[in-house]
Amino acid sequence: MLRHFLLLAAVLSTASFASAKPRTWTSADGAYKLEGELIGSNDTTAILKRRGSGRLAAVELKDLSEEDRDFVKKQTKDDSERESSGDIEMHTWTSRDGLKIRAKILAYGKKEYTLDRKLGAVTINGKAFSTFDPLHQKLILRVLSVLEKTPLEKESDLNKFVSLFAGQPKTYPLEGVLMELPSGDQIAVPFFMFGEEDLDVLQAGWENWQKYHSDEEARAREDLMMRSEASHYQQTMAQEQQRQQLEVLKFNMAAVRTGLTSVWEVQIAPNVGIYGRPTSVMVTARDSLTATQMVLPNYPGYSMIGVRKVSY
Repeated sequence: MLRHFLLLAAVLSTASFASAKPRTWTSADGAYKLEGELIGSNDTTAILKRRGSGRLAAVELKDLSEEDRDFVKKQTKDDSERESSGDIEMHTWTSRDGLKIRAKILAYGKKEYTLDRKLGAVTINGKAFSTFDPLHQKLILRVLSVLEKTPLEKESDLNKFVSLFAGQPKTYPLEGVLMELPSGDQIAVPFFMFGEEDLDVLQAGWENWQKYHSDEEARAREDLMMRSEASHYQQTMAQEQQRQQLEVLKFNMAAVRTGLTSVWEVQIAPNVGIYGRPTSVMVTARDSLTATQMVLPNYPGYSMIGVRKVSY
């Protein structure tokens, strides 16, 4: 019961900490005010989410009051310190076929995949496919599967496919976003790979970005807008998930108090040949069998070594 209370308190604390903090922004001449939340910035621009409508506005720093510029400067400094310490926030994105991609969005872009074979090894843009991070390999296979309308699930499938090229490389032009994986690898992910909700956020400024062929500052602004909106979108999703988890916890605790369910501690351990450590998982259930059935599917390769009721 105490562990459930601590978990409930942690969810409450996290949700409160992540709440938005809008403020009043004032133009340099004092003639215009805007209620909104700072969700991104660079050396020249602040991205504000308007209070009420939720729409984003890109405001030049030189057009803001000195107090507002100082506020942005401090927030930017704090973000830079978190990034330099490795505490940079990555988000989970979902492809149309359900692949989860943990990555940081960097910028819009156009890129080509050139598929070839060199010294017996399949290469992507001159780099051996086998040397890519495993997640990067999965993404490449998914992208090529869609482009070629041919299922490519593993490296051997790719080898067979490239063998049909008769020694000639094949190039695929892609439009999408540049992402950085936890491994440090950077990968261009085409728009067609994302699920609809993610795509709505990531593609919003693409047409504007394409218009600015030679205006690097304008392109940088569109990149910033996209990164800021993507980060805010993910934060909102996380807050909603936390809210739902909190409601489930409240419901479970109410059920425990009324005697409809009990809190069970299911003790599990890895089977022979499975790397892992024994652990225990707390769940609410009507009986020990239901509690065990709730836990084991989430821990493949583990077996139950004990279960006990911890609330009465």
